[in-house]
Amino acid sequence: MTVKTLIKTSEYHDSVSLMLVARELSKLEGVKDAAVVMGTEANKSILTDAGLLTEAANAASPNDLVIAVAASSDSVADEALQKAEVLLKKKASSAQTGEFKPKTIRGAVSTNSAINVAVISVAGRYATDEAWDALSHGLHVLLFSDNVSLEDEIALKKYARQQGLLLMGAGAGTT
Repeated sequence: MTVKTLIKTSEYHDSVSLMLVARELSKLEGVKDAAVVMGTEANKSILTDAGLLTEAANAASPNDLVIAVAASSDSVADEALQKAEVLLKKKASSAQTGEFKPKTIRGAVSTNSAINVAVISVAGRYATDEAWDALSHGLHVLLFSDNVSLEDEIALKKYARQQGLLLMGAGAGTT
């Protein structure tokens, strides 16, 4: 068995897309395991447990995309890594339709007053600010990002509760 890794420097995709790509890679003949994750310490721990952490993956920053594949041969691993790139590009291009997609929470709320929940899935260093922005606009929040400090999470949840809003995530069991 061989393990190969591809690092995409400063490339971000939402975690749901990454999970879907990893699942597709795992279905390929000869692929034993696959992971498509951001290079956070938590994800490196998961890669270690799965036997997928290579030197390249270990050197990745939290802003880097890590694609790791365990396969029956080098050629199968290379094909899987190429397939991952194709799938990620396809997901990015399919998201670009002619439909207006606001880039900010304020833009979304001003476009549609019926919006009452924000699903936040961004790189951890931006997650706290986005959650504060959503809460300040009166939105419930599903925070699907890692690397949110416990202190920030507690402050966000206390504020949400005071405003009669829900804040779910990033961790479970805090306040």
